[in-house]
Amino acid sequence: MNNINTSSWKEFKIGDLFDIHPTKAYKLTNSSLFEEDGINPVVVNSSFNNGIGGYTNHPVTEKGNIITFSDTTTATAMFYQAKPFVGYAHIQGMYPVGKYKNNWNEKSLLFFLSVFRNRAINSNFDYVNKFTREYAKKMMIKLPVDKDGNPDFSYMEEYMKNREIAVSASLTKLQSALR
Repeated sequence: MNNINTSSWKEFKIGDLFDIHPTKAYKLTNSSLFEEDGINPVVVNSSFNNGIGGYTNHPVTEKGNIITFSDTTTATAMFYQAKPFVGYAHIQGMYPVGKYKNNWNEKSLLFFLSVFRNRAINSNFDYVNKFTREYAKKMMIKLPVDKDGNPDFSYMEEYMKNREIAVSASLTKLQSALR
């Protein structure tokens, strides 16, 4: 993959773009929350499977189209949640706010997540040095900007669409080679 020229990008404080607070969680034990025939995903403190630790039939507590992260694990436990889900203790939700609140969509949030995760991972957070919402709110990240200095949502969306096309083509070639 080619490197992206970020020299014209601008820094934004994450706390100006997102309200970060804990997701609503049922105060239940795992054996009471998780159900074998559950249909609603439960986002837990995990760096795997998009953070989904299981399923429940309890009503969802969060809307989709947000980013989540755990404040008890490493900075790798950050994910985009497309669909409504059930929160879990120590899962932080990132809810778009401010003048760009209605500009965020799946593609732009996935782009943001890539930049955000990379920044957090390179800041050496771990099980001892926790990645908390206080750190996240203060963190500055660089994003592409339009001619007015606002985040360039069109660029982010187009970039992610192109990456998906490229990955899909690579997977098709790989599948053909394995046959």
